[in-house]
Amino acid sequence: MAKKKAPKKTSKKKLETRSTIWSSLIRWAWLLTFVGLFAFIALWLLVSSSSLPNTEELENPKYEIASKILSSDNEELGRYFEKNRNPVSYEDLNPYLIDALIATEDERFFQHSGIDAKGTLRAFVYMGRRGGASTVTQQLAKLFFTQRSRNFVTRVWQKAKEWVIAIRFEKRYTKGEIISMYLNKAEFYYNAHGINAASETYFAKDQKDLTIEEASTLIGMLKNPSLFNPKRFPEKALKRRNVVLGQMLRNGKIEKDDFDKLKVLPMDVSKFNRRQNYSGAAPYFRAELTKWLRKLLEEDRYQKEDGSKYDIFSDGLKIYTTIDTRIQAHAEKAMSAHMSTLQEKFFKRWEGADPWTYDATDNQIKRRRATLNQAIYQSARYKTLRKKYLTTISQKISAEIENVRLWDGDIRRMLKAEKSKNYLAQLNRKKDISKLQKATYEQIMASDNWKALKSRWTLFQSAVKKDFNKKRKLKVFAYNSKGYEYKTMSPLDSIKYHKMHLQLGSLSIEPNSGYVKSWVGGVNHDYFKYDHIQNDRQVGSTFKPFLYASAIFEHAISPCQKVEDRPYTIPARDPHFGLMDSWTPKNWDEKYTMSEMTLKEALRLSKNTISTWLMKELKNPAIVRNLAENMGISKSKIPNVPSIALGAADLSVMDMTGAYSTFANNGVFVHPIFVTRIEDKNGKEIYTNISDSHRALPADYNYVMVDMLQHAVSGQQHKLQTKFGGKTGTTNDHVDGWFMGITPDLVTGTWVGGDDPWIKFKDIGDGAGSKMARPYYIDFMRRVERDKGLGYDASKEFVRPDNLGITIECSVYDSLYVKEVELKLEDQLEDEFEEEDFEDEFEEEEFEEN
Repeated sequence: MAKKKAPKKTSKKKLETRSTIWSSLIRWAWLLTFVGLFAFIALWLLVSSSSLPNTEELENPKYEIASKILSSDNEELGRYFEKNRNPVSYEDLNPYLIDALIATEDERFFQHSGIDAKGTLRAFVYMGRRGGASTVTQQLAKLFFTQRSRNFVTRVWQKAKEWVIAIRFEKRYTKGEIISMYLNKAEFYYNAHGINAASETYFAKDQKDLTIEEASTLIGMLKNPSLFNPKRFPEKALKRRNVVLGQMLRNGKIEKDDFDKLKVLPMDVSKFNRRQNYSGAAPYFRAELTKWLRKLLEEDRYQKEDGSKYDIFSDGLKIYTTIDTRIQAHAEKAMSAHMSTLQEKFFKRWEGADPWTYDATDNQIKRRRATLNQAIYQSARYKTLRKKYLTTISQKISAEIENVRLWDGDIRRMLKAEKSKNYLAQLNRKKDISKLQKATYEQIMASDNWKALKSRWTLFQSAVKKDFNKKRKLKVFAYNSKGYEYKTMSPLDSIKYHKMHLQLGSLSIEPNSGYVKSWVGGVNHDYFKYDHIQNDRQVGSTFKPFLYASAIFEHAISPCQKVEDRPYTIPARDPHFGLMDSWTPKNWDEKYTMSEMTLKEALRLSKNTISTWLMKELKNPAIVRNLAENMGISKSKIPNVPSIALGAADLSVMDMTGAYSTFANNGVFVHPIFVTRIEDKNGKEIYTNISDSHRALPADYNYVMVDMLQHAVSGQQHKLQTKFGGKTGTTNDHVDGWFMGITPDLVTGTWVGGDDPWIKFKDIGDGAGSKMARPYYIDFMRRVERDKGLGYDASKEFVRPDNLGITIECSVYDSLYVKEVELKLEDQLEDEFEEEDFEDEFEEEEFEEN
């Protein structure tokens, strides 16, 4: 048997060497540990003492919140936002979102105090290859107070700050509050800031209604909202969603069978809808509301506690309006139905003719074409060309000469001045330009750059003419489901096409409260921004009820009083009226019965002759103006002349609808309002609106007018279940068509016409208020009547005072002529027309046609 070799003995020297090495390693390990700990403490102290958010900032972290516009039936009309964010509390969060977030982003969220030691150590050892170490709280700190840097040193410093802030967050907030703050702060692309906005954008639903796979999709986006975006990259988003579902399975939030079913579901974002600042119902109303809010919140009494002003785009206000989305929808649908038919007829009537030259003098043609030029100058196409041709030379001139302004008008003035030496001096004498402007023009014309400017201007004008007359496929407005269509036409023809569209402005008010229930300011806000509710237009015969009410109330004239239908004259220099020339208005058709009729029938037939007789009886236009002011119309808007008897005043749909609401409200005027209150993001009320009201007419006299207005539409009563009253109005040359309709619970004023006075039907047969405006009202009210959900009572009647001491039941058949009218020409004679010499005034336009 062989002998085993004895093991080699390690020399004493080697043992000592090894011992020395181990001792050194241990010393260095302890040294590094202490240095590292010291460095960590030093870094912690340094970060803690650096410019971190103060206590107030931590307790009130700032993030922009969208302001909501809410309707009276608790629907959202729209939002104002820089960042579309609609915060949600932890208690209201969808449980799927919470489970997915914790399982994916921070498994030990409920165990740590802001920093996950285990996760941090794992990230350090594996250099982030097995996942990061940021907790949800740290990510929240980063979202609020740091911006990621690519520089390593800077990023380490930021990371340290995030640790400190995260710990402070954990001391001040509950775990639930931290989760809700994080999900409300996170960004999800496409103007979706916060989980609720993301849910609405990608899945068209509130976050509380998300399914588990939808919630997992949104939580998956937190890692990279661009890369894992289901709209942009559905396949990547699907894989990321399944990773989230896998984490939920791993953490026991879902069962294996559920995971297997969910992971094969397709990515469905078919209801994706990117919310824009201007999207929502009642666009004209919201545009005007914006102006009103900005003006209101400029007042010192509506400031925040710190003295700053509220910002509707970031302060999360809730604006409670009076608009009813159901009534608004009926109004918009009735508008589309009526105006599409009316517009089709309008285009047919103008086929082969040009409104910019039709039946016009040379001067009128020049002015009409000037409006086309203005539309060209305001177009994006024109501005783009101008930038291309004139920017460089304009900048060069501005660098050499002070106080330079090179608008189109300025260049045209200099071109004229070059041909006429005294032109600038004349403009200065007329105070059209200042001495400084004159000197600047002369300095430019004397400079070396003047020749280059003229050359570029010529090239620019040539390019404009060529571009605006070149036919191409253009997207234009259309009455269809999309609201547009493509047509081959030149840009200039496109401008004419859109300018030839008739517009509508209609407002509905609840008479007893003054609440505005619907607001239709035009036919399509995308193409026609101008609102027609608060702009003034001549009102025609819709003003006559104020005249009749004044006569009945002030002079106790009976509605049954008979007056002869013949011309009446207010002579020149009559002391009551002070006219320079005699005034003898005609009926719209220049026909007179030369027989008597009651005032009640005269209002229905809108006899200008009898309105003139009433004004003569009153002996003072101020009586009518005073009553109109009591009914909410500023007296300053009503001229102190007898022609107001025929509707010479320019008033708005808001003015007229508010005033007519007095008739429907038993003689009490209630100031129209469209906002009831405003709350801040915490629910504190910062504005309350209560309608002002006062009696404008005694109840008995008011009921006389209600009865007369009902009689005025007696030929239309069968078209509605509701008992209603109303008055049509048609202005000079049938430029404006009106209808004012009243019921006990809803008063609606409607105007229809063109934005330019020559955009009108060629004759009164098409252009009367009974044809342009009244059909809309009938259709609108029918829709309201049919909507059982509204609770609208079609059987309700106007309040008739007890012991009415005024006779209102009177014979209207005062002559054989009137009987013939009743039997044969009722509708035609309701299409009244006020014949009066009101000239359309235009401001002188200095720009010539290209």
